[in-house]
Amino acid sequence: MDEHKKHTTKDGSLSLYSLSYKEGFHDKNGALRESIDKYLLPAQLERFSNAEKIVVLDVCMGLGYNTGCILEELLNRNQKIEWHGLEIDQRPLNIALNEKIFRKLWSSKVLKFFNCLQKTGEWTEGFHKGTIHWGDARQKIYEIQDSLSFDLILLDPFSPQKCPELWSEEFISLLTKRLSFEGRLITYSTAASIRASFIRAGLKIYSIVPSIDAQNKWSAGTVAMKKGIERPLISTNCQFKDLTTKEVEHLATRSSIPYRDPTGQGNSKEIISTRELEQSKSQLINTSSWRKRWNTAQKQ
Repeated sequence: MDEHKKHTTKDGSLSLYSLSYKEGFHDKNGALRESIDKYLLPAQLERFSNAEKIVVLDVCMGLGYNTGCILEELLNRNQKIEWHGLEIDQRPLNIALNEKIFRKLWSSKVLKFFNCLQKTGEWTEGFHKGTIHWGDARQKIYEIQDSLSFDLILLDPFSPQKCPELWSEEFISLLTKRLSFEGRLITYSTAASIRASFIRAGLKIYSIVPSIDAQNKWSAGTVAMKKGIERPLISTNCQFKDLTTKEVEHLATRSSIPYRDPTGQGNSKEIISTRELEQSKSQLINTSSWRKRWNTAQKQ
């Protein structure tokens, strides 16, 4: 039986469902739309208009939508791009490039980028360059030179309960050390465990504002950075905002207990069971109590 099941999302873009992880790669409302709303727009690439070089890390590239959207914007500028990707499975990109509905989404330059990664793992276009590091991201990140700092880190593994290896406190700390002072780490995750790990790593966090057609959601993701944003800029920013009282209180519940992987070689069952044990002994507020209280408040 095929490991990945293809399907078309509501915006007409291709996505996959993993039978191994029992989870889809994208929101059913749209693979392309999700990458735009949760990664491209919060990146605010216009911030880099005066930068000579932009350095990007895509953690769990998958089919390539997040990077594709970013490159469509950046390749039309006279700026150097250095791109690195961490991905364990080559099959999603192979599947995508064999599908016409995927190929037609992209310009010839971005398609060339994808094809180069598929064939050789390396991409060059003028003064631009990129490398895909196939394998376990926890080890493969060390293939990237230590002196390189990333302006954008796109963090997009399967959900923490399905792939805790790439959401551990230790891996997040690794990513934080590689984030530039002006850079942004962007993820779809709103989990208290992940946000709390960002904060413990010294990052300031913001909540991605849901799109108009997803206003029933309290957040669409998280933007984390070393340098905070001045409050007047946040108030005029429609892409992300300060955490609400509800989100801040979420960080004080048992859900905020992190995933731990001190050796960088733990498997998902070990990491999850260790966290569940820590949660069972925790004196923090029970998450169900937090949820019940806020659900009651919303109904009043």
